[in-house]
Amino acid sequence: MDKIKNKLIFNGRLAWLYIKYQLITKGLLSLIIFPLSSKILQLLLRSTGRVNISSGDYLKFLLSFQGVGMLLLALTLLTLLIGIDVNSFIIMSALVREGRIKLTARHLLLVSIKSLRSFLKPSGILIMVYIAIVVPLVGIGISISPMKAFQIPNFITEVIFKNSLYRTVYVGILFILTFITLHYIFFLHYVLLLEYPIGDALKSASALMRKCRMAFIRDFMWWTIKWAVAATTAFSLLVLLLLAPARLLTMSLVEQRAWSVFAMLLLAELVVFAELMLVPFFCNRLTELFYRYHERHNAPVVLKIRIDAHTSDDEGFLKLRLRTKAAFGLFLLGTVSVNLILALFFAAAFDDIFRVNRQIEIVAHRGGGNLAAENTVASLEAVIRKGVAWSEIDVQRTMDGHYVVNHDSSFLRVAGESRSSSEMTLAEIKRLRVRDLFDERRSSQEVATIEEFLDASKGRIGLFVELKGSTADPKMADDIIAMIRARKMESEVAVLSLDYSLITYIEEHYPQIQTGFLYFFSIGETAQMNGDILIMEEQLATPEKIEEIHSAGKKAIVWTVNTQESIDHFLNSDIDGIITDYVPQVQEGIDRRNLRSDLEILLGYFLD
Repeated sequence: MDKIKNKLIFNGRLAWLYIKYQLITKGLLSLIIFPLSSKILQLLLRSTGRVNISSGDYLKFLLSFQGVGMLLLALTLLTLLIGIDVNSFIIMSALVREGRIKLTARHLLLVSIKSLRSFLKPSGILIMVYIAIVVPLVGIGISISPMKAFQIPNFITEVIFKNSLYRTVYVGILFILTFITLHYIFFLHYVLLLEYPIGDALKSASALMRKCRMAFIRDFMWWTIKWAVAATTAFSLLVLLLLAPARLLTMSLVEQRAWSVFAMLLLAELVVFAELMLVPFFCNRLTELFYRYHERHNAPVVLKIRIDAHTSDDEGFLKLRLRTKAAFGLFLLGTVSVNLILALFFAAAFDDIFRVNRQIEIVAHRGGGNLAAENTVASLEAVIRKGVAWSEIDVQRTMDGHYVVNHDSSFLRVAGESRSSSEMTLAEIKRLRVRDLFDERRSSQEVATIEEFLDASKGRIGLFVELKGSTADPKMADDIIAMIRARKMESEVAVLSLDYSLITYIEEHYPQIQTGFLYFFSIGETAQMNGDILIMEEQLATPEKIEEIHSAGKKAIVWTVNTQESIDHFLNSDIDGIITDYVPQVQEGIDRRNLRSDLEILLGYFLD
C-alpha cells in the first residue's frame, strides 16, 4: 500500500513539475514571444505596403528582402519552440530518472535554449523542420504546441483517397516517414543528454534501435495501449459521474443546466490538463527506455549536460508537506468556485449563449455537389430543387474565346478528354459528355457554358463563379462581369478566385460586384484582405478568424466540408456558409442541430 501511495505521490510531484514548466513557458509564449513575433511580422509586411500574405499572392513576397526576413523569423521561432516544447522535457525526464528532482523551471528553460546550439547548422535546421512538420503527421506523440493539430488539408486528402494510386503512394509515404521517425526516435537523447554531434547522434540512434527494435515496439505499444485504455475508461466514468445528477435527481431546468455546465467546465479543464501532460509524459517514457536499453547493453548513460539540479532524498520528496496540501486544496476550491459561478451565469442565459442556431447558407460545390454530374446544368437544377442558397461553379476560357464550366486543367477525369479547355473550341467541347462520378447509373451531361448557367440560375439561386485555371485573367473577369451586368444579376452572383491579384483587379474596377477570395493559408491581418467574402480551407476557419472577418464587415465561408465530423462542427459555428459536395447531409445536419438537447449542445461547445 505504501509503495502505491509513494508512486502516486511521485507521479503527482512529477506532474506538478511539468505543470509549473508548462504554465511558465506557455505564459512566456503567449504574452511575449508570439506577440513580439507578430509585431515583427507586421512590420515586415507593412514595409512592402501590405498587411497580409496568403496562398493567393505569397511568391513575390517570399522572394523579397522582407520575405527572407520572415523565413528567418519563422526558423528562429521554430527553433525556440522545439527547445521549449521538446528538448526541455527530454532533459527534465533524464534528471528525474537520476533522482535530480530539485530543479527550477527557469534553470531548465535556460538549459533547453542553450541546447539549441547543436541545431544551428543546415543539418540541424532540416531536422527541426522534420520534427515540426513531419512528426505530427505520423502522430507518435512528440510535437510543438502550434503544430499539434497540423495535418494535410482535407481538400487534398479527399483527392488522394478517391484515387487508388494516390492513396497507395500516400499510405506508403506515411509508412516510410513513420519508420524513419521511430528508427531515429532516440536521436534527440544523444544530442541533448550525451552532447553527440548530429551525425554521430543519428548513427547511434539507428544502432540502438536495430538492437532493441522488437523490445521497443513491445514496450512502446504496451505503454501506449495501457495509458490510452486507462485514460479513456477514467474519462468515460467521470463523464457518467458528473452528468448523472442532472439526469437522476429532480431539478428545475435552470438547475439542470447549471449542473451540466459545471460538469462540462470540469471535463474541459481535464482535457486541457491531459493535453499539457501528453508530451512531457511521452518524453519521460522514451527517456526511461533510452536508459533501459543502454543498461541492457552494458553502456550506462552518463549525462553530459550541466544544470543546477540536485538529488532529493526519497523520504523528503515523497512526504507531502502541509503547505503543499493546503496549496493544492486552495487551488481545487478556487477552480470549483469559479466553475460554479460561471455555471450559474451560463445557466441563466443558456439559450442566448448556447442555443444560437445561426442561419448558415449551403453552397453546392461544382454546381450541385453529389446530386448530378458536376458543373452541369443538370446539377444546378437538382440543387435548386433542394432549396439551396448558392451553387459554386468553375469557369475556363476555350480556344475560340468562349467560357465553359469545368474544374480540372483538362476534361480527362470527367469526360475522358486529355486536352484542356484552352486547347479546344466550344464546338469540340460541346461534343463531350460529363460522367456522373458520384453515381455512374445517372446519365452523363453536356459541358455547360457560363451563359447557360447564368440564365438557368437567374432569380432562382445565387452563383459563386470561380475564375479557374491558366486562362483566369483580367480579360476573363471583364467578360464574365459584362455577362452578369447584361442580365442585371449583380446581387445574385459573386466572382471568386484563388488568385489574389484578380480579386484586387475586380475590387478596383468593379466595386459593385461581389467578390470572394479563396485561400488555404493566410499570415497577417486576414480580415483586411480584399474581397467581400473570405472563403477559407477548413483548418483556417477557427472561431477567432471567423470573428475577425465578421468584425471587418465581411462574410466568412468554409470549403470544402464533406466529412460528417466537419459538417457537424461547422454547423455549430458562426460561419456564414458551407461549401460542400454533400448537400443532403448538410441539410440533415441542420435539422439535427436545431433539435439538439442541452447536453448535446454543451458537449459540442466545450469538448469539440
